[in-house]
Amino acid sequence: MRFFLVIVLLLGIFFRFTHLEYKVYWYDDAITSLRASGYTEEEVVQHFSGKSIVSVKELQRYQHPDGTRSVIDVVESLAKEDPQHPPLYYGLANFWFQSIGSSVALARLLPALLSLLVFPCTYWLCQELFVETGIFASKLPTWLTIGLIAISPFHVLYAQESRQYSLWIVTTLLSTAALLWAIRIKTRISWGIYTLTLVINLYTFLLAGLVAIAHGLYVMIIYRFRHQNILKNYLVASLLGFMIFLPWVWVAMVNQSQAKKGLNWTFIHSLNILELKDIWIQHLGRIFFDINQEPWDFYVHRVLLVLIVYAFYCLCRQTPISVWLLIILLAGVTTLPLMVPDLIFGGMRSVQARYIIPSLLAVQLAIAYLLGINLANPSLRYWHQKFWQLLLVILVSGSILSCAVSSQATVWYNKNHNGENIAIGKIINQTTYPLLISDAAVGHLLSLSYSLNPNVHILLQPHCATCPIQPSSIFKVYLPPVKELERFSDVFLYRYSPRKEWLKELAKQQNYKFEPIVFGFAKFAKDRPALWRVTSILKN
Repeated sequence: MRFFLVIVLLLGIFFRFTHLEYKVYWYDDAITSLRASGYTEEEVVQHFSGKSIVSVKELQRYQHPDGTRSVIDVVESLAKEDPQHPPLYYGLANFWFQSIGSSVALARLLPALLSLLVFPCTYWLCQELFVETGIFASKLPTWLTIGLIAISPFHVLYAQESRQYSLWIVTTLLSTAALLWAIRIKTRISWGIYTLTLVINLYTFLLAGLVAIAHGLYVMIIYRFRHQNILKNYLVASLLGFMIFLPWVWVAMVNQSQAKKGLNWTFIHSLNILELKDIWIQHLGRIFFDINQEPWDFYVHRVLLVLIVYAFYCLCRQTPISVWLLIILLAGVTTLPLMVPDLIFGGMRSVQARYIIPSLLAVQLAIAYLLGINLANPSLRYWHQKFWQLLLVILVSGSILSCAVSSQATVWYNKNHNGENIAIGKIINQTTYPLLISDAAVGHLLSLSYSLNPNVHILLQPHCATCPIQPSSIFKVYLPPVKELERFSDVFLYRYSPRKEWLKELAKQQNYKFEPIVFGFAKFAKDRPALWRVTSILKN
């Protein structure tokens, strides 16, 4: 068993560093590079508002620090345009970019390296949760959890995403393990370490506040009457942690309207109950199996749902409340505040699996317990033991297959936008002397720039995605006189997922013919052109 788990761990590490530059560097990745380099979207808009033709290289300068921007500029960029994102990861990325580099592969190398910290943090948490409590005499559930996380297609995907989510996985595990450790050894140093891990978690991602609430409910329920000293120490530690986080809370409150603009997409679109249910089941299933192929994913995810429900049932029936309550609270407190508003008021808060990472970790802990308690039980019948061994092999095999398939793909489900960039880049790069015209959002243009040759010329009137007026319907395309465009071999127009109002304005333009040649990759944009070939009617 130990040799099997070592192989699984090595495969998980291998997949985390395979083809880092392969998948499209999508909107969120590009915005991370913008922030970590110390720039704002507003600066990009202002720089390219002069209606002059520039190269892709000039646009790319906003993806790489030039030595003039410091961590202070990074924090100011976030505070001004993205206050819903705390600055810890972006500060680390700025240091990484300045020291190591900021190419696609190097930008993604940082979260991949951070994701390796998941293994010691998982080890610590499982030791505190399963071994120190006396549920297991061996470290089997610890190694099982590490193995399941190592080759989980979900964890591998987000280990290669140039965002803070791999770090959030680490800090969530770390703060939860530190809490259990502090409760067990009851020293000031241990509670001080919990405070530190809580602060790190909060400064990584705002939804870490839900993890802190889960911790608080756990301590209140388990130790409220029996151990007043533990309750007092927890309250002091958590209060101190939140006080240290107050500066960013103040930043978020001062820039509340800006934060709402950045999160506007979670409120303006809604899904029906059946669609939400299918997505929630996908979230759970994709922890273990994800080849992005229907109907295979559909059926496998529903089988996995039955296994997950049974795992939580066994966990609650067979373990003391001090064990199962923590896992249940991690799963529920971090998920229900997103799911319930979507059901009642509409919205898409719970549609993104990355927002419910603590809940997915709780699911993996429950599955590891179920496998461990059956594999470590010598009194089980021979066929019973073989069944659980086979189930472990099937879970691991499905995860490895998923990682192998995903590693060869340029786009996956976690890349919500810009899947068409590969096709757009191939078409434009094949021409001899192209010009690209666009009024798309800064993030989409920066993302597209990674698919274009450096010598491609561009004429931009970009807009900021967080502008007060909804930018998606505003037509700002500047079309120069026909004679100015005749020196280019080919002229293209790019717009990501244009709205009907924008398309109507495009149809009113005179002297040019617009031929759609690439359509959107995402399901909601498949009927919307993303790239047009522009030809002169007068020339024809």
